[in-house]
Amino acid sequence: MRSVFFIPVFNEIAAFGKVLDELRATALPCDTILLVNNGSTDGSEALVRESGRPYIDLARNEGVGYSYLRAVEWALDNGYDVLGTMAANGKMLPSEMPRVLGPVLDGSADYVTGSRFLEGGASPNLPQFRRRAIPAVNHFVRALTGRKLTDATCGYRAWRLEIIRRARFDWHAAWLRTYGFEYYLYAKVLMSRQFRCIEVPVTMRYPDKGRPYSKIRGARDWYAMLKPWVAARVDGKGFA
Repeated sequence: MRSVFFIPVFNEIAAFGKVLDELRATALPCDTILLVNNGSTDGSEALVRESGRPYIDLARNEGVGYSYLRAVEWALDNGYDVLGTMAANGKMLPSEMPRVLGPVLDGSADYVTGSRFLEGGASPNLPQFRRRAIPAVNHFVRALTGRKLTDATCGYRAWRLEIIRRARFDWHAAWLRTYGFEYYLYAKVLMSRQFRCIEVPVTMRYPDKGRPYSKIRGARDWYAMLKPWVAARVDGKGFA
């Protein structure tokens, strides 16, 4: 199976250069790394364009979900079978990509997501708010999907594109452009029981205390991340 990992980039000049260095230094299991410049204006856009990797250049930031949507379209148009994603902010290790992608490539899973809380995972400098909030989100997700997860919010993922080809829901809906896309799709996959979903241990590195660690804007963005789980439950649409 042909696989592509995409990296959405929005104003990550402090960390993205290191991520590119780590990618160059790592024997990656995927065929392609796709970069999506999501309207960066801090110099990250130049790193994307000069990286030597295929990229999508968006004129403005329409949300990480829109980056995800465009990456899916690119992967489908270019004949890939598996799509993965990792962050541009340095929290995820390219060296751990085999853990995430491997189960999809060897046929033992259809959808894989990382967990910093499984044995073998780690989360150095994890802020106290996240340490409390993530288990609460896990309980919320279990109540809606019936599936017990250890880390419902981790964005280190890989999944078979056959999943999106079989979707009967509108994955281009405008409301999915912020944080909605990946969580809505993940919720649909978990609820369908048609696909094999697993978590694997990964490391999520956080900066030292006092340094910014997220672009999530308080209650507004947390709502945008939780809404897709409810919508996936109530709209009754699934897969062919």
